[in-house]
Amino acid sequence: MISARNVYYVTMCVSGLALGAAARAWPSFGSGAVPPYVWLLGVSLVFDIALQAISAKRPIVPMSMNARAAGFFAGAILYLLVTYVFAPAAPAA
Repeated sequence: MISARNVYYVTMCVSGLALGAAARAWPSFGSGAVPPYVWLLGVSLVFDIALQAISAKRPIVPMSMNARAAGFFAGAILYLLVTYVFAPAAPAA
């Protein structure tokens, strides 16, 4: 059986890193109407839809809400780390 929880954690962490990198590369993306870490909810939705399609063919261990929250927070924390902590310092004036 596939443990969806482990794949979900990896997916959310990679998505958080990618969104943080995109926000650093394109500042307008980071300051848009929808904050980039909210896009993690969209990634989670796509993951759930793909999981439903796969579960028709293979047995999958269902994910708990705690696992979903932990994956989302892991992705959001990585996004914030990339955006604010690991950001290069502003040049001195």
